[in-house]
Amino acid sequence: MGSISAIVPAIAQDFGISDFVAGRINWAYMLPYGICALFYGPLTRLFHNKQINVATLSLFAVFSFLSGCAVGYRALFVFRFLVGVFAAATTPLVLIYLADQAAQERRGTFVGFFFSATFMATLLGLFLSGLISWRWMFFIPSLLALVAVLLTALFFPETQTQRYAAQSRYIEALRQPVIWRAFAYIFLVSLFYHGVRQWLGVYFARDLEWRQFWVSMALTLGSLAGVFGEALGGLSADKKGRLPTLKAGVLLMTGATGLFIFLRTAWAIPVLMLAWGFGWTINHAGMSTFLTDLDKPFMKEISSLNSSVRFVAGGLGVLIGGALFRQSFRLGFFVYMIFFGLLFLATDAILKTKKTEAVHVPT
Repeated sequence: MGSISAIVPAIAQDFGISDFVAGRINWAYMLPYGICALFYGPLTRLFHNKQINVATLSLFAVFSFLSGCAVGYRALFVFRFLVGVFAAATTPLVLIYLADQAAQERRGTFVGFFFSATFMATLLGLFLSGLISWRWMFFIPSLLALVAVLLTALFFPETQTQRYAAQSRYIEALRQPVIWRAFAYIFLVSLFYHGVRQWLGVYFARDLEWRQFWVSMALTLGSLAGVFGEALGGLSADKKGRLPTLKAGVLLMTGATGLFIFLRTAWAIPVLMLAWGFGWTINHAGMSTFLTDLDKPFMKEISSLNSSVRFVAGGLGVLIGGALFRQSFRLGFFVYMIFFGLLFLATDAILKTKKTEAVHVPT
């Protein structure tokens, strides 16, 4: 997602539309991703993880390639929508596998390494976005997805032990206080984060008047921080605890968002992007680890809800952030600084639960 937001100005120029119209391809991807993620966790009760992975990666490759071939904005919008449908499978399947196979005291480390790898891919994409045509930003993921299909078919383990109906237990899961509070928190942090993050490229290009190369380099720094932030967040969640890790990440995002209001120089923006990237990924790894601690009978629903809520909230955040930043970027940064600050103060209240609120699984 990060690398695609970097090429929004180039797409807008190529198709003769405004940056804010072109930016809609971000939520065209995020909203179907969020909705379709709800289905992949329960599907693992009916099909092997490997089967789902091979099918979704193959379709991801097809529609990513077609995105690069799009001759107009409407076609690109539709293809990005379909990419989001099939991209939604990966994270739920990985979290289910880790919850099943990894020891609790090491889950944070594995979660961190997984998301660090995703940020390394984003980092490479951001770097290339300043050097190559925006169309290749869709062709390259398509080719890599085909490689992933081959590797998955050859090496991915089949973890399902028995076949039965793909019955979902979302209502039961969300009746558990610790679960619905966790997803309320995820909704808020994703809404705020993507409300800012997906418009930073437009801010650098329009308000700061940076060329595409420098826009991409600034966003690259955020992803570079993310590579280390995910690993650090996972380790911190194991060593320091889940909630302190979450709060540290939100505090960094609060500070960086507020400083965007005042610091607009070429030396300040890279520092702010590093702080921003560290903040988000430390929080992200901590929260993903928190989820793997919840009761396993609901883990398939939890893993899907994690992706679903993050991306639905993210898509809404892009819409809300676009409306706000269209008026004024400084006003938008101020509003989001307040939001992040309030979330920092509310973290303990939202996520700390009494023993009587421990997850209960009906028999």
